[in-house]
Amino acid sequence: MSYVIENITSKEVNTKFGPKPAFSIKTSDGWFSYGFKKPAFAIGDEVDFQYTENTYGKNVDHASVKLITKGAGATAAPAAAPRSGGGGFAAKVFPVPALHGDRAIIRQNSVTNATKIVTDFGLESYADAEQIAVEVIRIARVLESYSCGDIDAEMAESLAGVKVD
Repeated sequence: MSYVIENITSKEVNTKFGPKPAFSIKTSDGWFSYGFKKPAFAIGDEVDFQYTENTYGKNVDHASVKLITKGAGATAAPAAAPRSGGGGFAAKVFPVPALHGDRAIIRQNSVTNATKIVTDFGLESYADAEQIAVEVIRIARVLESYSCGDIDAEMAESLAGVKVD
């Protein structure tokens, strides 16, 4: 698919080989991670490329990049570079959306803490391992809802009568 490049940014990131610039490009379809390779095209150019999408965003497949037409230069005002969430280009947000990559980390932490809560109160009150697992998951969901801001969002929605994303 072809896209007109609206912006190109770079951000210094630390790698095991030292600091390196990581590039991002913006089109009408949003931000794409271009990795450590500097783009050979410019703002305003029409470029055809494929990409893969994961939890952290859209990653350009370098082998698929083809310049369609050279643009006349910058066509849009410079936009802010996407903020890195540590493992990609996903912005840190609160409340944490349901499919955001940070939610998996929060869930893991919630299950760990829920397991500790259940075991600290004694396992003899539970009939079997399945009942223990159900209780761990129930408590983990409460912790996750609090940690991700779901409880705060629900409270704000009920007070304002407006859905919070």
